[in-house]
Parts: sequence; C-alpha cells; structure tokens
Amino acid sequence: LTEIAPTVHDNATAAELGITELITSTTTWFYGSTDARKHNIARSAANFFGIVVAPGDEFSFNKYLGSISESDGYEEGLIIVGGRTIKGVGGGVCQVSTTLYQAAFLSGFPITERWAHGYMLGYYNDGQGPGMDATVFSPIVDTKFINNTPYHLLIENYYNEELEALTFKFYSTDMGREVIKTEPLFTNETPAPEEDIWEFDPDLEPGTVVQIDWATIGADVYVDREVYNSEGDLIIDETVVSNYIPYPNVFHYGPGVEPYDYSLVPNDN
Repeated sequence: LTEIAPTVHDNATAAELGITELITSTTTWFYGSTDARKHNIARSAANFFGIVVAPGDEFSFNKYLGSISESDGYEEGLIIVGGRTIKGVGGGVCQVSTTLYQAAFLSGFPITERWAHGYMLGYYNDGQGPGMDATVFSPIVDTKFINNTPYHLLIENYYNEELEALTFKFYSTDMGREVIKTEPLFTNETPAPEEDIWEFDPDLEPGTVVQIDWATIGADVYVDREVYNSEGDLIIDETVVSNYIPYPNVFHYGPGVEPYDYSLVPNDN
C-alpha cells in the first residue's frame, strides 16, 4: 500500500474548494475486450475515484495507480511491451490512463507527460480518434497534468460493463476556457505488414484460434490543441505528436492447430 497525504482539510466543503460543477466528461469504449481486460480496467479505475487535485498541483497517474500484480487484484491478460503484445498482468490499465488523459486534454490543463502506444489500437480510435491515447508503464512511463486554476479539481469515473464503456468526469469551477482540438493529421503513412503472425499458446483450448491484434498502418499523427481563457487570450498552443509503427494481424493458436488455418478463426473475431 502507498500512503498518500490528503490535499485538503477533512472539514472543507466542496463549495469552499471550488468544486461546484461538471467541467469535462469523456468516454472510451472497450468493445470485445476479454474478461481479464475488463476486470483490470475496473480494478484500475477504482484507484481514480474521488481524487482531489489542489490548485497548482501536478497530477501523476502512476502515483495513484500503485503496483500491478495478482496480489493487488489484477489478472493476467495481454499487455504491450516493446512494441509487441504479450501475456502479462494488468492488461487494460491503459484504457484508464487514456480516458483520464483525454479529460485533462479537453479541460485545457497543461499536459506535462504523455506517451503514445507503439501502434494504433482500435480501443482508442473511436471517440477522440488516433493520437489521443496515453500509455503508462510504472514507474517509468507516466501521464501527468497540472491543475493551473485557482480551484480544486475532483476526479471521478464510471465503469459500465454493459455498454463496455469507461467515463471520466472532472468537477471544479468553470473557468470559461475554450479548447480547440484539430482532427488528427496523418503523415509518413506506412502500410500494415501483409504477412500475419501466428503464435502457439499452450494455454488455449485444443483446436482453438484467437486473434489478439489487428493489422494497422504506421503513421506520424499530429493533433493540435489551442486553449483560450475567458478573455479570449491564447494560453496553450501545442502540437501533440504520436509515432505509430505498422503492425500485422496476430493470431494465437492452441494445441492441435496447424498455423495459418483461418477456418478456425471465430466469425465474431
């Protein structure tokens, strides 16, 4: 357990802290995720409900995430390490960091640390689109932003398994900011590899095949953000760059399966 000192006095009311209204809400979806991934999303998201960020403070995702292990309640699934999808404990945590990052981005807060995934993932392309994901790998890779307002910020989130959706909500006092985000600009596009990858997984049921990755192009993706204060002054003008590598279809197959037997791939895969 990591002990985190409270940032406000126990007797302070929300109104006294400036937590008076919803300022931002953003949602990402995890359609088709495995049960383990869904479990890890819910487990991780629970760490980020009720956090209060004081004026001038820097929020660190890893500070509240803590350790990720089976003893911490996480399950083994698929994680991205070194540009590859492999088995590991905690797959799904980046759904939480991505959703929170988008809320901070759209609130107009200065982002002090953010890293893109190695390749584009369908989980994050819906909604805000490519170039708006945020990966974490504690303690090295973090997602951070600064509450540069005179009011406290309350962070809440809501996990909806039925809709396969995760929503983050930020509460504070509306500063009258306007955030302008451009659509993603793709440059240096590289086609996805034509040859699929088939990997043996002894843990799968005999005769089964599952697809764990879907082919995607590589590209440098640019997203511009302009933030204006209530007087119309430009206070943030930045370009967020994400460098994605091309990636092939990847299939895992169990005992008794010959590689490249596409007849065994489920129709709903």
